[in-house]
Amino acid sequence: MESIWEFYKSGIWVEPFLHISIVIFLTVAAMLFLFTIAIRSEKIERRKRHAGYEAVIEKIFMQVVFEDRNYTFFTSNQEYSVYLSIKNFRKQMLKSIINLHQNYDGIYAKKLENFYFESGLIKTSLSKIKSQKWQVVCSGIQELAEMNITKAFPALVKISKTKNKEVKIIALKACAKLNGNKGIIHLADHKDPIDLWTQVNIIGAFKRNYVEDNEDTEKLLASQNATVVSLGLKIIQTLELASKVPYVTHLIEHAPNEAIKLEAQNVLRFLITKTKLNNGVF
Repeated sequence: MESIWEFYKSGIWVEPFLHISIVIFLTVAAMLFLFTIAIRSEKIERRKRHAGYEAVIEKIFMQVVFEDRNYTFFTSNQEYSVYLSIKNFRKQMLKSIINLHQNYDGIYAKKLENFYFESGLIKTSLSKIKSQKWQVVCSGIQELAEMNITKAFPALVKISKTKNKEVKIIALKACAKLNGNKGIIHLADHKDPIDLWTQVNIIGAFKRNYVEDNEDTEKLLASQNATVVSLGLKIIQTLELASKVPYVTHLIEHAPNEAIKLEAQNVLRFLITKTKLNNGVF
C-alpha cells in the first residue's frame, strides 16, 4: 500500500495516463462520428428509397383506378414485378392504398379493394390482428375496416372482448363500419363493462354507418350487461328512434337497477317530446 502511495506522489504515472486518456477520447470521438455519419447516410438512403418506391406505387395505383389494371398485369410486367416481392415496398404500398381508399368511393374504391385482395396485402392486415403488440393490432383492424373486409367481422367481434381499451374501441368501431346496424348487436352478449368513453366512440361510429333500417337495435336493451343497456338507450336517443318507444317503456317496467330506469325514463320523455314537435303538437 505504501509503495502505491509513493508511486502516486512521484507523478511518473501522469504523462502515460494523459496519453492513454487522449487516445481513448479520440478513439471514442472517431467512433461516434463514424456512427453518426452511418446513421445519417442510412436515413438519406431510406428517404431516397421511399421516394423511389412512392413514384412506382403512384404509377401502379393510377393504372389500377383509371385503366382497370389488375394485380396480375403488374406481376407479369418486369418494370413492376421486381418491386412487388420487396418487403418494404409492399409495406409502403399497403399504407398508400389505405390512404388512397379514404379519398375514393364507388367503383374506384372497389377497384382498390380488389387490388388489396389480389395482391395479398389483406394477408398482412390479417396477420397484424394476431400480433402481441396492441398498436399493430389496431393498425390491422383499421386497415381491414377501411377496405371493407366483411369476412373479418367474426374475428373483430372476438377482439372487441379484449381488456385493452384502445383495441376494444377500434374493434367495436370497425364492427359498426363492416356490418352496419348489426355491427353492434353482438354487444348484447358482451360480458365486460363498457365505459362511457367507449360508448361515445361506438355511437360515433354507429352514426357514421347508420342506415334507416334500425331492426334489432332494441336487443341491446335486453342485455344482462347494464352498460350495454345504457349504450342501447343512448343510441336510441341519439338517432331519435321513436319506433323503439315500446321497448324503452318495457325496460322502465323491468329495469335491472334505478340508474337504468332513470336513464330510460329520460330517453322516453325525449322521444315523446321529439315526436310531438315533429307532429306540430307544440
